[in-house]
Amino acid sequence: MKRRSVRAMVSCAFAAAAVVSLGASSSAQASIPDISPAPRLSVAEPPPKPKARALTADEIRKKGLAQYIDMSRQKEIAPTLIDGSQGKLTASVPPPVKKPAKASNRSYASGCWYLETESGSATYAGTAYHTWCGDGVQITYTSASCNGSTSGPTRKYEGCQNIQGYGLGWNVWDVTDKWHFCSSYNPYTGVCSARIHPWQKNRYDANGQVWLLGWGN
Repeated sequence: MKRRSVRAMVSCAFAAAAVVSLGASSSAQASIPDISPAPRLSVAEPPPKPKARALTADEIRKKGLAQYIDMSRQKEIAPTLIDGSQGKLTASVPPPVKKPAKASNRSYASGCWYLETESGSATYAGTAYHTWCGDGVQITYTSASCNGSTSGPTRKYEGCQNIQGYGLGWNVWDVTDKWHFCSSYNPYTGVCSARIHPWQKNRYDANGQVWLLGWGN
């Protein structure tokens, strides 16, 4: 009788341990958080087509730009606008070259151009102004500026930047225009709780061509 009691007690102990072990395992599994799917990236709308034109000889002289080009070879060549952000046109974007040499069998024209581009939003309006000159091979003059504005009391314009690369002495000039807006502004406390930073990047060459390299928010 004693042996049977001991065996029964041992069996009960193993059963209880098994229940406890299963309970602990189940609890550990339940505590593992679910893995949420990766968020989808939103694609920004491309900016509106910029306004671009060649400066006339009179405009070049009045703006004091005649010193940067050979006026005897000056021509009004309308700028060509190319969306270089598209994969099929990527190959047409010229790589930067420092002090490129002129080919002896070509005649080169000099000129200056003006471009005005926008952030693409009436609510968060940003405008950038670019002027550049070239001798057909090298960039000889560059100028960039920008401004912005907002509509409504809960939005605020906070400034803009013209981030420039290459330029004088190079075959291309890069400009990234970046605007800064507060999209959730409290006029009573002066606190901004959310911001957006629309931007776009253009590349210019010494012949008046323009490539849109990218944009975003």
